Amino acid sequence: MQLLTALQQFRERPDAHPIGDLRGLAAVIAHRTCSRSMRRQFPERHAFKNRLYYLLTRQRGFAVWRSEGNKLIAGFAVWQGKMKAVNDERLRHLSNAEANDEALLARIWPVKTGGSAEWSGALAEIFDFLGGPVEFDQLVRTLAECLQIRDQPVESVEQIEDAGDVEAADGQPDAAWQFEKRIFLQRLWEEMRQLPLNQRLALLLNLRDADGRGCIALFPATGIASFRQLAEALEMSAEKLAAIWNGLPLEDARIAELLQLTRQQIINARKSARERLARRLKGFF
Repeated sequence: MQLLTALQQFRERPDAHPIGDLRGLAAVIAHRTCSRSMRRQFPERHAFKNRLYYLLTRQRGFAVWRSEGNKLIAGFAVWQGKMKAVNDERLRHLSNAEANDEALLARIWPVKTGGSAEWSGALAEIFDFLGGPVEFDQLVRTLAECLQIRDQPVESVEQIEDAGDVEAADGQPDAAWQFEKRIFLQRLWEEMRQLPLNQRLALLLNLRDADGRGCIALFPATGIASFRQLAEALEMSAEKLAAIWNGLPLEDARIAELLQLTRQQIINARKSARERLARRLKGFF
């Protein structure tokens, strides 16, 4: 249904909803639908996985990279390209830490309960214990077992659909989903700030959701970036941003006029920005 909706939008407004790769679009929709299903069934583990990926890719000294078999590998940054992933036996010993080594369990427990600084120390303990890099998914699975991060899966697709997108049974926002969303927005903002200026402008001034509604206001609304920080990222005064704020998202022709570029240059800049963000934020999708 999502794919058909996208095709219908393309038919009605091809310039506003361009589709350059139909197979790619179908793959992305399928992947995200499966991801949402897993998030609803296993919210705590999903949030834990995203937080772990975020820390490993942003904290100095750690890294996540691709193996020759295209699997995600995690470990100390100095190991990248120099060591093979450790075997399952070492991981099994880690997962049985409660029975085999209570001191080790105590040292890695902050991965579940602590802040970023405590996570960093705990991950260093884990990698020192393993003695080498490890497949990221295996690390997530092992730590989830070790730290007793468990979810009760639902029994049917109907239960998933009845659960709603972001609310729990009592009508309150799902904490794991809210936490995951905030981490994603923080990471998105950091990556956007590193884009070349033309790409930043083409993306942020046209930023909209799947229904075409502007969503740049999410950043100040969630406290990720203030209005003045948005203006600084766009390299314009707060007064100038305020003057166009109510008209956001801007159409490409208007952005081209502001930047004294062609409309096609704006489209190309935004495409390049999206491709870079998709690569850098791959772990969130």
